[in-house]
Amino acid sequence: MPASYTLYELNEYIRRVIALNFPEPIWVNCEIAQIKEVRGNVYLDLVHHDQESGEITAQTSANIWFKSYLFLKNKLGTLLPSLLTQGTQVQIKVQVEFTEKYGMKLIIEDIDPAYTIGQMEMKRQKIILQLLEEGLMHLNKLIELPAVIQNVAVISSSNAAGYIDFINHLNSNSYRYKYNIILFQASLQGLNTERDVCKAMQIIHEDSKKYDCILIIRGGGSKPDLAWFDNYNIGTAIAKSLLPVMTGIGHDIDSTVADAVSKNALKTPTAVADFLIEHNLKFESGIIDTTHWISQISRQMIKHNEVSLAGIAQMLRLLPADMLRLYLSKIQNVHDQIILAAKNKIKHHHQIIDLATKQINLSDPKTILRRGYTIVRQKGKVITRSNLLQKGSPIDIQFSDKTIKILKNE
Repeated sequence: MPASYTLYELNEYIRRVIALNFPEPIWVNCEIAQIKEVRGNVYLDLVHHDQESGEITAQTSANIWFKSYLFLKNKLGTLLPSLLTQGTQVQIKVQVEFTEKYGMKLIIEDIDPAYTIGQMEMKRQKIILQLLEEGLMHLNKLIELPAVIQNVAVISSSNAAGYIDFINHLNSNSYRYKYNIILFQASLQGLNTERDVCKAMQIIHEDSKKYDCILIIRGGGSKPDLAWFDNYNIGTAIAKSLLPVMTGIGHDIDSTVADAVSKNALKTPTAVADFLIEHNLKFESGIIDTTHWISQISRQMIKHNEVSLAGIAQMLRLLPADMLRLYLSKIQNVHDQIILAAKNKIKHHHQIIDLATKQINLSDPKTILRRGYTIVRQKGKVITRSNLLQKGSPIDIQFSDKTIKILKNE
């Protein structure tokens, strides 16, 4: 029968082996899968993922004892809670311990924030490069903002200090602009950030005609806090948005993937509020300038037309008299022409009458008789040919001075 060991003996052997091989603390790269705090001590589950398949290839537990936690808190300050977050890549300095009763455990003594920040930056650059290769990087920047922004979809948390500052700043604007703000609740930090933000974007786009733009805002935070927005799916959702997207994620220097693909990336939520106010102020200023321009042009046109009307009025005052004189002159000319034409007509008819009178006088029998002609009558009829004379009837011969009567016997 082969030799056998009790579990205690086996674990005791493993403890000695580990103690011999790991006498000093070592640095380990891993991801925080779970974390909880109990009475000042922090308990973590650490994992390692295969880079290609994404499957978990290693897993163990780790502790940060209370004194070590105080040391890390003094060293890292507000950065520590951001590093000790589920899903964060960390580089930790650990003492490998193994006890017969509880097995192997890593005791965390220190954390390197530069490693986590470096991993986050590498991840961010990788996502940005992918978005560039897919032609998504500048899509949202091409969408025009409406002339006036009024209906705004906001992705944030109602309890977030940044959102409260945004609302207060927007509502207290000195121009009394009114905005219709519709809040879509979302986690702004942690593993739920991707799911909540993408879901909110989807809901907004299902009724996109109701909104002028989308805002993604949160308060300030450390780089690990903001790194949850270095996310490919969030970046893609913003890039493909039918509405312009503006971010106010609370950073001063570095930008997240969400910032890089958005229409406008602003530093803080209050900066986003200022942008909305200034955008509408620009429109109002344009209207005021246009109004002043129209007023100025109108005054110039009125003045010009007043001068024109004055000239027309003066012309109208003078025109009737001039026209009256003109028409009186025309009437006088016509009158004179009528008189002249009438005189000429009368003279012409007098000439015709004189000529007719002369012709009548020339045709008068008395005139003809005075010229030596005589008129022969028989039985009262004028005899113009000799063969018309009748035998035995007397003949009257009229001269200019008298008429004689003779008898014709032959």
